[in-house]
Amino acid sequence: MLSEPRPAACDAVADDLAAVDEQHVLSPTVGAHVESCLRCQAEVASYRRMRRTLRSLAEHPVIVSPRLEGEILTVLDTVDGRPSVRVPVAAAATIGGLAAAAGVIAFAARHRRVLRLAS
Repeated sequence: MLSEPRPAACDAVADDLAAVDEQHVLSPTVGAHVESCLRCQAEVASYRRMRRTLRSLAEHPVIVSPRLEGEILTVLDTVDGRPSVRVPVAAAATIGGLAAAAGVIAFAARHRRVLRLAS
């Protein structure tokens, strides 16, 4: 369905319409245009509805799985036809834990050697 082009007056007030909410009031010239233009009235109503919806969404916490990013990237790799070489989160955590433990052991061994040489 093709939409008809917007009139020049509507284009001139488009930025002002996007800023309309409960705190912002339209200037007298823009307000006069909106009162006479059904298209701009619908756009103002749409912006207000969108802002109300976004405000209500902001009040609800979003719980995201820690594996979500990896799953999305794996699906994107599959869609692109590339092999997925991502390490699963559990494996990465295990590898990270082992690396940290190895670092602590190496530090302790070196610290002991330094104390032995100093005495």
